[in-house]
Amino acid sequence: MNINVKIFLLFAVMLITFVSCESDDSTAIQIPAPALSGTLTNQFPSTANVSSRIDSSTDFSSNTSETISVSAQGSKMVEPDLALLNVGVEVFAETVTLARNTAAKSIDSIEKSLFKNNVNKADVQTNRFDISPRYDYEELTVNGRRIGSQILVGYTVTNSLRVKIRDLDKVGQIIDDASNAGGDFTRINSITFSVDDSSSYQSELRALAVQKAIEKASHYAELTGVILGPLVFLSEGSSAVSSTFENYGMRAMASAPYSTNISGGELELSLSINVMFGIQ
Repeated sequence: MNINVKIFLLFAVMLITFVSCESDDSTAIQIPAPALSGTLTNQFPSTANVSSRIDSSTDFSSNTSETISVSAQGSKMVEPDLALLNVGVEVFAETVTLARNTAAKSIDSIEKSLFKNNVNKADVQTNRFDISPRYDYEELTVNGRRIGSQILVGYTVTNSLRVKIRDLDKVGQIIDDASNAGGDFTRINSITFSVDDSSSYQSELRALAVQKAIEKASHYAELTGVILGPLVFLSEGSSAVSSTFENYGMRAMASAPYSTNISGGELELSLSINVMFGIQ
């Protein structure tokens, strides 16, 4: 038999065997390959194309980074119409009962002196009351060794009042009368001045703060060569009442040996704001 015929017959047998095996597998699933209508580059645009689309369709005119932000404070000097006096007693005694009774008697005398000077009962408030033991420290020698120990010697009672004085011309007299009524147990802890109703100044303080904010923002715009746009944000911060005299009341009291002379001076009312302006 010709060699070519042998090769042809062998190939035919192999083909028949392969087709027979394929037909016996009835569960085989053929998944067709996806048809590609174009190349990968055509289906996913390049970075340059994305950038050009963003530039042509997106408006960045309202970007919050294109702003000028400043803070400003409106302030005004005013005369106080209210004095806040912290007055009380401090009593030490060997027993709690004795210390408490003595303190109660002294603070009662102080309250009566306040009411005689036309201080309203609603303007007198207890802001501190405590009873605490007092110890002395001693060293003892025990078996040749020095040992420290605490020995109870008595009790201290503290009772103090927060008093609103609305007649500033009588502050010195009120302090003197309270000191005499409480005797050696009297303690004048502090005196400060304030404004009873600061809300009446809020409108003026806001106007001053806004004016300063506009001036400051306009100056920044001029310095940086831009045009100041409209207001886009405003928030009101804290308001405060402050005195230029630190511990002023205590120094004034110490300066007068016969009668106490108290001066209220001036107070600074302030209100702060934070604002943001756009840039045109």
